[in-house]
Order: sequence, then C-alpha cells, then structure tokens
Amino acid sequence: MDAKIKTVIDELDGRIKTEGERIRSGESFNVDEFALAAGPHSAGLLNLLIRTNNAQNIVEVGTSIGYTALWLGEAARATGGRVVGMEKIDSKHKQALDNLKRAGLDDIVDVRKGDAKEIVKAIDGPIDVAFLDAWKDDYFDYFDTLLPKMRVGGCIVADNITFPESVQELMKRYQAHVRAKPNVRSHFLSVGSGLEMSVKTAA
Repeated sequence: MDAKIKTVIDELDGRIKTEGERIRSGESFNVDEFALAAGPHSAGLLNLLIRTNNAQNIVEVGTSIGYTALWLGEAARATGGRVVGMEKIDSKHKQALDNLKRAGLDDIVDVRKGDAKEIVKAIDGPIDVAFLDAWKDDYFDYFDTLLPKMRVGGCIVADNITFPESVQELMKRYQAHVRAKPNVRSHFLSVGSGLEMSVKTAA
C-alpha cells in the first residue's frame, strides 16, 4: 500500500479503536463527533472485492470521516475506477475531504455533501460495488434505489448486521428484505460488525 495512504489509515485506525472502546463501555457519545467507521476488517474486504471484480463504479453511502473511503479509493486507483461517497454532517465531510487529500486520493474519491437519499437517486449506473454504512432505518430505501442501477454480478454490502445490538432486529428485517428479491443472492459474512453481501444475479 502507498505510504501516504497507509499513514492516514494507521492514524485513523487509532482513533476508531479508541472510540470503539468508549462505545462498548456504554459511554454516551455524539454521533456528529465520532467516526463510527466500519473498521479495517470490513474495509480490507471491500478493498479486495473491488480488486477481484475489477470494479470501476463504486458507491459508499455514509462516508463519515473518510476511513473506508481510503480503502475503497486505494483499490479503485488500482482498477482505474472511481468512488462516489456522501456525507451530510459538515464537520465529517470536511474531515473526509482532508483525509483523502492527505492520502493523495482526492482525485479518485468524490465525497458529495448532502442528503444521501437524494444523492443515491442521482447516481448513474451501472454500479459495480456499493457499501451501506449510514442510518440503518434507511438501508431498505438505499438498497431498493441502488439495485436497479447495479450491474448483473455487482454487489451491495451492508454494515452493522450484528453490532450494535440495538439494531439487530432491524437488520434481520433488512436481511429478509434483500433475500426476498428474486434477482439477488445474499449471504451474511461474519466480518467486523457483520456484513450482508447481496449480489445481483439478473436484470
């Protein structure tokens, strides 16, 4: 991995680990201040997924401070692809732009500021890989909006299927929702906070 990218990722890894320990201890926290990033295991898997599929058009719903976007952008640079991210919170959007610039990936990753629902609607397909890591209640809408834009063989990966516990029942409903689609093959991956990987099998 490029030294500039690794430096920023390592820096943010430390922050994510510290924040994660505070969350798990039961400490209250401000969602506008905490990164709430997917973490290195999930981000690393997405990086390999992009490379394996030679993905060109990658979408991240919920970019936060840009941690996962660094992993996505690093892989997209290798495949000649592009990443579109999105973040509504102004302070996080600014941090994401800064982190991507410091890593030298600001020409690969376009982090758009605003309502993710509207941004997702405006994105053109065909999309190769999409990652959902935003408000869990909205996963259903994001999935249904993205699915028609995915290429056959493309996949939507959703984070936080098993953690935190407060969203587990909601995520079970999400899993049932995506697995009911006739043109989708979906499977749970015990990685990070739990991932549901849904592959479009037919138009």
